[in-house]
Amino acid sequence: MLISIKSKIAFLAMTKTASTSIETALFPYCDMAYYGNSRIKHISYRRFNRFVRPYLDNLGYRDIETTCLIREPLSWLHSWYRYRTRPAISAQPQSTAGLSFDEFAALYMAGSPLTKGVGRPSKFVSDKDGQPAVDHLFKYENLPAFQKFMEERLQEPLFFERLNESPARELALSPATKAQLESFFAPEYALYEAAR
Repeated sequence: MLISIKSKIAFLAMTKTASTSIETALFPYCDMAYYGNSRIKHISYRRFNRFVRPYLDNLGYRDIETTCLIREPLSWLHSWYRYRTRPAISAQPQSTAGLSFDEFAALYMAGSPLTKGVGRPSKFVSDKDGQPAVDHLFKYENLPAFQKFMEERLQEPLFFERLNESPARELALSPATKAQLESFFAPEYALYEAAR
């Protein structure tokens, strides 16, 4: 998460949406930056409102808007799966190296401990009542629109390098699992379709 007081904008870094690349580009123009530890880097809207906004309000910065990116849900989950196939974590419980994407998707929908920490995009952008609340939501697949928005807010040119990419693997799903996931991700698809 990064905040520009001058530009009155907070970037909330949803996982698997180029957050490392974006934060690297935004960092020089922000007054507050929280990253490194993933629990702080990927702070949700709800936690931002609960812990960060009161601090900003006490400093007199009451009009900070929020923005983040949301990725096509199947692609987002596939990125998590690919990220967890990397050799560096092959001995860890969350490794997906020996699983197919179908198996990982089924475990994710069942709430398996193996998928701990993956979360849900719809919860990331929602308030305490479960309602979508991020002010400016952009599709990850429409990164140029987000870049233009941030350049206008910051009044600075930006360049997003490709950093921290997950290993390449084909997105292969059985028709049955794909249908289950699409149903499971109905809230995410509604948000994704409404995003810019």
